[in-house]
Amino acid sequence: MTIQQDYHEITANIDNFIQRPAQLEMVEAIDNCFANVSEEIKDGHNLCLIEAPTGTGKSFAYILAGTDNAKRKNKKFIISTATKTLQGQLYNKDLPQFIKHSGNRFIYGLAKGRSNYLCPYQLEGSIADAGIDMVSQAEQVQDKLQKVAEHYAKGKWDGDLDNAPLFIESKLKPLITIDKHQCLGFQCTHNQKENSNCPFYKNREFLKSCDVIVTNHSLLLADIDGGGGTVLPVKPADYYLCVDEAHNFPGYAISGFMGQFELKQSIGLVNNASKLIVNPANNSYICDDVALCDDAVSKASDLADSLDKFYQLIKLNHNVFDNGVLILNDYLNSAVTQEIKDIFVELAFSSAELCAGMSSIQDKLKNKLKNEQDYVTEANLLKLGFYLSSVESITATADYLINQDNSRYNANARWVEQKLANGNDEYNLVAGVTHVGNLLADKLWSKVYAACLTSATLAIGKRFDYVKFQLGLNLLPAVHEVKLPTGFNYPEHSQLVIPQFRYAPEYTMREPFQKELTLYLSQILNYTEAYGTLVLFFNRQQLIDTFKQLPVKLQNKILLQTEYSSNQKLIAEHKETVDCAKPSIIFGLNSFAEGVDLPAKYCMHVVVTKLPFDTHKDPQNMVREYWVKAENGNYFMDVSLPETCIKLIQAVGRLIRNEKDYGQVTICDNRVVLKQYGSILLNSLPEFSRQYNPEFIKQSFAKIKS
Repeated sequence: MTIQQDYHEITANIDNFIQRPAQLEMVEAIDNCFANVSEEIKDGHNLCLIEAPTGTGKSFAYILAGTDNAKRKNKKFIISTATKTLQGQLYNKDLPQFIKHSGNRFIYGLAKGRSNYLCPYQLEGSIADAGIDMVSQAEQVQDKLQKVAEHYAKGKWDGDLDNAPLFIESKLKPLITIDKHQCLGFQCTHNQKENSNCPFYKNREFLKSCDVIVTNHSLLLADIDGGGGTVLPVKPADYYLCVDEAHNFPGYAISGFMGQFELKQSIGLVNNASKLIVNPANNSYICDDVALCDDAVSKASDLADSLDKFYQLIKLNHNVFDNGVLILNDYLNSAVTQEIKDIFVELAFSSAELCAGMSSIQDKLKNKLKNEQDYVTEANLLKLGFYLSSVESITATADYLINQDNSRYNANARWVEQKLANGNDEYNLVAGVTHVGNLLADKLWSKVYAACLTSATLAIGKRFDYVKFQLGLNLLPAVHEVKLPTGFNYPEHSQLVIPQFRYAPEYTMREPFQKELTLYLSQILNYTEAYGTLVLFFNRQQLIDTFKQLPVKLQNKILLQTEYSSNQKLIAEHKETVDCAKPSIIFGLNSFAEGVDLPAKYCMHVVVTKLPFDTHKDPQNMVREYWVKAENGNYFMDVSLPETCIKLIQAVGRLIRNEKDYGQVTICDNRVVLKQYGSILLNSLPEFSRQYNPEFIKQSFAKIKS
């Protein structure tokens, strides 16, 4: 049976299924890529980029093509999404529905990090500690911990914190979770190979039997950084991969290939680690290998000295910080001396040696526990794991610090952030890559059996050049590119309005623009119909200032993202207001510009207050700009404009979410028509009607109501 026959047979079983030609085209494109893999040829022919506009039904398409090919080749199918929320949607809705309608039977599971699961050992210890801690008792911590233990003991909860049958506050999570270094592994009484009661290890074992695994970008990146098959239960060569929301993947990768630590705090942690290894009060050793312990203490002393030297040097130069940030790239900051760069090397060398020593001590403690139960050794292993995790952060950061930058493809950002901790000066040292293309090409694309990368926003116009550069796919000549047509009738269902502002939101005109924007918003938002409006800001202070300048009567209709602990709570209140036949207006920031689904009456007007250019020159952008210019490139056209274009497409994409939606997009930035680059932005947007109809929203609202 062909993939087309499969598609038609399955969709015939779905009630009220809407035929979408683009969805079938996506199925065929993925199948064509996945079914024709030659393992000897590494030219990217096994990779495909697919821009699938909102309404395509892309999850159904890649589940069908992915599971079909994985079964045929006896491979696993990995789906990676941007967030745990999207993971949950696939796991709880999309995959069960696909199985129901297709009749295909396969096992699927959810892969999340260790910190998302209850650790029974940590819970036990926290309950015991809380029992003798009067402050904890006063805060009712012990009572909450007991309730967590009771729920888990009943056997109806799998220990996944996202599915917890009771609310678990963020301050409680460190008391019931653990990281990889503190975990006792198979030496833990709750995790015996024959009889495991550990939620994380039980799920990890279950994933080995799964045909389909749903993970997130961060976990996938952590796995490939470790060589593959260390975090996920399968190596890239043995799975088909779908990267959903792929436009976010480079950003997650940049965050993943980055290190940071606090200087003063780290000095204390390293010294405490040394005292744990050899207790100076009684000269007792953490393990019976005295030479190993003495060597680790010596290395800890070297590292602490290097950290303190750097701390004192930074403290003496606090006057050269710019808005609390000190750039550590010597080609951007002449104050970065050879002495500072020598300390980078010292940090890298001494932290790596200490890591190796602590890891060896850790192995010896684990071996000891294999032979006998020893609570002191268990406690020491937990403490050592905590300190080892901190030292590893120093090592990772230092490795990025000592990189020899030589091009836009190999340039790391390095900086120090000044902060106040407990009334004292503290400095957060950060370093990481600014381009991940080469890393992804080496660690993932060259190793994965086949992969599909998809999103509603990948191309700029008809070209995929920028996203391919970001992802490292420009290094592979045979990558498939597919831009699917939209199924929405944008010219009939929507219109684009660009008001004739006199001023642009540029630095020299920011004050008159702000007055003009406030006046305009006070006019267009003064409506009484029961529909929702989303006003997008890309600067927190501008959102607050604009709100304060509006009439009080209008303020009462507005929900500010800055006043809610979560977007979900704001959206729930917004929908409730609209359902009560009242208008509701959201003032949102970047996180409302993508991934937010407000169909029909909940969002009939999207207002973009300004083009989403990244005006803040953060250290990473400064490094990128330096190297683009050094190579005679144009940073605005090569980087800034493409990124703005993608953000703008995402922002206006909040309007039309299905075939029955109507509405208006308003862009309050005259640069989109007055600047030469404006046509690039406008031509990248959906085909909104540009024939202005002042009654369009009212007329559309009447259609939705009927």
